[in-house]
Parts: sequence; C-alpha cells; structure tokens
Amino acid sequence: MKTRTAGRIVGALFLSAFFFYGGGSFIVDSATDGATAYPSNAASLRMLSAGSALMLANSIAVATIGVVVFKVLRRSHPRTARSYVATRSAEAVLLASAPLAILTLVLLDSSDSYLGVQRLATSAVENSDTAYWLAMAILGVGSIYFCRALMTSSLLPRFLAIGGMAGYAIIALGSVLELAGYEVGLLLSAPGGVFEVVAGGYLLGRGFVPRSAQVATGGGCSPRAASAGAPT
Repeated sequence: MKTRTAGRIVGALFLSAFFFYGGGSFIVDSATDGATAYPSNAASLRMLSAGSALMLANSIAVATIGVVVFKVLRRSHPRTARSYVATRSAEAVLLASAPLAILTLVLLDSSDSYLGVQRLATSAVENSDTAYWLAMAILGVGSIYFCRALMTSSLLPRFLAIGGMAGYAIIALGSVLELAGYEVGLLLSAPGGVFEVVAGGYLLGRGFVPRSAQVATGGGCSPRAASAGAPT
C-alpha cells in the first residue's frame, strides 16, 4: 500500500467513525427515548439493532485505522506504530462491548438456558458509559504519540499535528475527570473531535505525503535542504 493511499484511507475512516458511532448512538437513544438500552425499553427493536450495528461498524473502523497506521509507521517509528495499533484495538474492543451486548439481548430469548449470557450482556449495557470514557482515555494518551510521529515524519502539517496532540491530551484529561465523577468529558472532547474532522478531510484529499515527495516538489523543507536534495 502506498503511503499517500494509506493516508487517504485513514482520513476516510476518521470521518466514517463519526458517522458510525454518532449516528448509531443517536438511533439507539431515539429507540429507547434516552433510557438504558435494554430491548424492553425500546420502542423499535429494528431501530435498536440498526443503531447497535452502526456502533459496531465504528469499532471495525477504528481498529482498521490502527492497522493502516502501523503499516505506515512501523519502520520509522516502530514503538509508536505498535502502541497506536494497541491503542486503537483497545478502543475498538471497549466501544464494541455495549452494542454487542445490546444485539445479544435482542437475539436471545428469556429462557433460563441463556441466563448467564444475559446477565453478562446486561452488565455490559449498564457499564457502557464507563467503557466509553475508558476507551477515550486510552485513545487520548496513545494518539499524542501518533500525532508526534506524523509531525516528525512530515506526514501531516505541523500545525495540524500540534493541534492533534493538544486535542488528544484534553480528551484524555476530560475522560479521566469523567471517570472520577466530573461531568466535563463531552465538553473536553470537542478539540480532539475537531482535529479528527479537519485531519480526516485533509488526509482524504491529500493522504500522507512522504518526506521524499515533499523534497521532490520543494514543499515542507528549507531552500538549503531542497537544493541539497535532503529533507529538513
């Protein structure tokens, strides 16, 4: 896979993840009128299932981001590549727990033979907020190093990468405060969300531009470096 193409894939996945999780959450909340997402609280099991399926699609998207980024950074930043794929994998698992539990409860009947599974699924639904904020805390910390690697590799403009580091740090802080009982997580998630939308749009159109390509076009390096044929 070419580096530029990989960047476009990451950009598309950044943007689609907003649609999948945000849209899925909206549908689930609409189906249950904001109540706990049990099938018994749902006005429409189809809506509840559709929303949960979209949320599961988000987990596939974020896990794929980690895999694609790993392929791009594994040689230049091997530690960051490994930590970022682990970050995105952990996020995917945690965010998938609630929608997977909802679908399990929808599919299972009320017979005693499924009682243990139903209890486990019910617990996952009840603790969905905790799982979400834990996922965001992990994402925030792991993505700081991801943005730094993109900046030092000149795969993302410096201002965007710095904005990403700041935004993800704020997400991590807000998530920890949310887990501690202070309801500020959504507000402090905004800078990171803005970064993913802006960076997603940039990458979708331009992709990751390798340093060698920037040197060849005279972009992203000083005149002295360009004339010498070497990156800054």
